[in-house]
Amino acid sequence: MPLEEQLAPATRQQPAHEGEFAGAAGSDAAVATSDSAALHLDEQRLVLERLLAAHEAWFDVSRDTEYAGRRFEGYAEFHSYGEKYVLSKKRKLWEVEAHEYLFFTLVERMDEECFQELFEFMKTEAVNKACPGPNHMTSYISLVIIAKEVDDTAGRSLRKAAYHKTFKLGFHGYAEFRLCVVDLAGQRVLTNAMGKSMKRVLEENAGFGSRGTGKTSRR
Repeated sequence: MPLEEQLAPATRQQPAHEGEFAGAAGSDAAVATSDSAALHLDEQRLVLERLLAAHEAWFDVSRDTEYAGRRFEGYAEFHSYGEKYVLSKKRKLWEVEAHEYLFFTLVERMDEECFQELFEFMKTEAVNKACPGPNHMTSYISLVIIAKEVDDTAGRSLRKAAYHKTFKLGFHGYAEFRLCVVDLAGQRVLTNAMGKSMKRVLEENAGFGSRGTGKTSRR
């Protein structure tokens, strides 16, 4: 069942998204301002700024942040809450929470060692972003690597990588990893299976797809 159907009606409107990726674009004015400011940035920073601008309408976005002792050039998170009542709010049938945490990092070259180090960090540290509980349904923890170039072996490892963690045998929900790399030299975006829904937005903001900031839409 699509995520929006599981959560509706929600107390906070969810962004339009493709699949389960909630990467909504900001206003045209905000994007234009961001593009203008990014003219003097290098290609990696330009892609990063366009991606962060695309999330600012729905996500809480920060730049040059630190988490668990590691620095990330960008970070964004989104929280959605849904509940269902019968006749009145005194009779609640259910309540659910869904969360998304996105880490953005820039690297010169993503080789196997670089990828494995980042993947290990996500499994041991970033996963702690999830806050399981009786109402917790899902936490999507995503890593977007913006690399000047990508080693083929590392690219294959990323595409095969997967991580799924359940809490209290699933009664307190689960966490799922989305892994993506923007390969500037190869003009391509690689993702693992869970990250495929993010691919179009990443390609468009990197300039690999159609011109302009990528926008997601309901289907």
